Amino acid sequence: MSIRDVYEKKMQAQLDEWKSRLEVFKEKADQEETNLQLEYYTIIDEIKLELEAAHTKLQRLKQAGDETWEEFKAEVETTWDSLDELIRSLTLP
Repeated sequence: MSIRDVYEKKMQAQLDEWKSRLEVFKEKADQEETNLQLEYYTIIDEIKLELEAAHTKLQRLKQAGDETWEEFKAEVETTWDSLDELIRSLTLP
């Protein structure tokens, strides 16, 4: 398995983990008071959009040729850093 394959699998695993964490957060948010639910659902929707964008970038990375792979890799890493920060900020009071 090439370094590229390992990297792409690692990024896919991280994306899957974030989706799971978001689902757990949503389940907890479902049990909060209505006014808090609206706030949490707004955050959840924002993160879902970011996850979709990250998934799209990862797919582009997987399809990239060797000459553009490093360029896409840098783009994916920037998105991952931003998304990681958002996911880590998910907390209920």
